[in-house]
Amino acid sequence: MPEVRTLPYALTAGSAALVVAAFAVTLCRWTAASEAAISFAGKVIRLEVDDEALVGDFLRSVRTAGAAEDGSVDLVIASTDADLRSGEIRFVTGVPDADHGFIADVAAAVAELAASGKRLRDVRCIAPERRRILDALAGADSPPSDIETLFLEQVRLRPRDVAVRDAHVELTYEQLACAADQYAEVLRRAGARPGDTVLIATRRSVGEIVALLAIIRLGAAYAGFDDDAPDARQERIVGKLAPAVAVVDTATADHPVLRGLTRVDSWIPGQRTDPGTPSRTSGSGDPGRTAYIAFTSGSTGEPKGVVVPHRAVARLARTAELQTRPGDRVLRMAPLAFDASTYEIWVTLLNGATLEVFPGRLPTVRKLEKFFTEREVSVAWLTASLFRLVVKSRPQALAGLRWLVSGGEVVPHDAAARVLDSFPGLVLTNGYGPTENTTFTTTYTVRSAAEISGPLPIGKPIAGTRVFILDRNGRLVPPGGIGELYAAGAGMADGYLDDEAETNERFGHFSPDVGERLYRTGDLVRLDPDGNVLFLGRADKQVKLDGHRIETEEIGTVLAGHPGIRDAVIVVSRQPNQSLQLVAAIVVHPGAETDQRSLRAFLSARLPSYAIPALWVQVDEIPLTRNGKVDEKVLIEAAAPPVPASVG
Repeated sequence: MPEVRTLPYALTAGSAALVVAAFAVTLCRWTAASEAAISFAGKVIRLEVDDEALVGDFLRSVRTAGAAEDGSVDLVIASTDADLRSGEIRFVTGVPDADHGFIADVAAAVAELAASGKRLRDVRCIAPERRRILDALAGADSPPSDIETLFLEQVRLRPRDVAVRDAHVELTYEQLACAADQYAEVLRRAGARPGDTVLIATRRSVGEIVALLAIIRLGAAYAGFDDDAPDARQERIVGKLAPAVAVVDTATADHPVLRGLTRVDSWIPGQRTDPGTPSRTSGSGDPGRTAYIAFTSGSTGEPKGVVVPHRAVARLARTAELQTRPGDRVLRMAPLAFDASTYEIWVTLLNGATLEVFPGRLPTVRKLEKFFTEREVSVAWLTASLFRLVVKSRPQALAGLRWLVSGGEVVPHDAAARVLDSFPGLVLTNGYGPTENTTFTTTYTVRSAAEISGPLPIGKPIAGTRVFILDRNGRLVPPGGIGELYAAGAGMADGYLDDEAETNERFGHFSPDVGERLYRTGDLVRLDPDGNVLFLGRADKQVKLDGHRIETEEIGTVLAGHPGIRDAVIVVSRQPNQSLQLVAAIVVHPGAETDQRSLRAFLSARLPSYAIPALWVQVDEIPLTRNGKVDEKVLIEAAAPPVPASVG
């Protein structure tokens, strides 16, 4: 859609100062700016929109403002009326979709500003008829439930349907329930009790799924073990979890981080799966108890454990926009420590479909294509980067799917259009959401290339979810305005494990306009005219790369701890239609000898592999813009890809 540059307007009330003030405040509400340069009646004035200012003081500043010296303009008011009540405006600063409500919001601002005694923070610039758009940012109701109850319902409905299959064994729903009952007793004898945490340190397999359900049956919570992560990081995670038991297989039984834990062998094919019948009890009925704990990146370098309750997983599984159906064969490939596994496992098993467990560790496109064909996979979740790679190299790998879900970072719209054009009938869903709101918060589904004209929206809230777009003061912004996305509802985690300070930073009552507890995502968004949320970027320095959330500050802090490094920053290269890449910019101590290989090894011992920068640049000083911020453009342009010798 072409950007609107001019709009006619007609207001029913207001003086010239009131009209100028209304345009300035509304422009700031839409663009998240704190000042606006307005041209009218042959002059340009620059107005600071300070939310703490009294409306009367602000209007006086409009009347007495002198001409701006730098000559820059954000908006031009062209009117032949002395009171400026009608005319035309021209945007110099871009305001996307301004023809969808901007003038109505200005009229609302005129009325609000005319009411004396308020502060600017109370001038919200949202037309009454447009508040309904904000009220609609809620998914369908999601009655609270728990994993065990929903799984046992599937066992009752389809006991002989295949629930899970790997390269060695398959189990029906009834067999899986029996195996989980038996393995729950193994865990209990090892010391696991209701309310405990059990660490699952196994490769993807049927045994992994048996262990998950056994832990749920026991009333405990699970956590995945990422044996690709550095030992130091895993030691911190295991120390925080203090698991009662660790489930291991032949690949992890002797892992040094696990040696001090009570370990039990994973369920293996050949163990009894059909003595009698599985327990048909209805589960604990407690949607609030913890289902699992997943760790994300922290700005201090410490991983944060996200505590996710059963109700959040049940809400995900019951979302109509995400539900699999009996007969579907769903790819099981994401690491258990990564919250995409929540979608793969529970949206499958709690809806009567079949999990197809991908063998091995890192997938290649050819192996993925072969697996999809042999197992007749119909539903798959792929990170945006893997999706891009598949479409670029072997798009035919996706030919047999009926439904593809992608996310974890920005889904490339050109790749989406190409694959939908190639395979009519394929449905593609762009799934967005932080771990703290249980995998998905919003989704956007497309069924044909004709629906794609640019970057894909992240869509609308899923069941049991409400979203709010708030400004820096926690106030609702007008539809179309830029703000930070906050989430609420059944999908929200309880907080961070044993970390009250971090929990209070991200979870809480942040807005006088919203009465419920919220999670602050840190993502900047706006609404499009259809009520879909558009992702614009991070409000902080956190990014998602290959589905993993990364704090660039954390990487910079660790890198700056190298004895040869005086300063380091991490920036993100976002080239059009390319995957995001981390760029490490370093300042070396005089006389220090460092090379890229040793620096990468230094980081690899302390951070996950996905957090190692792909591009490097050595500078004498970190370049800054005139506003005192890191000049990311200069660093990205100067960056070089990994080389085996010196950095630069």
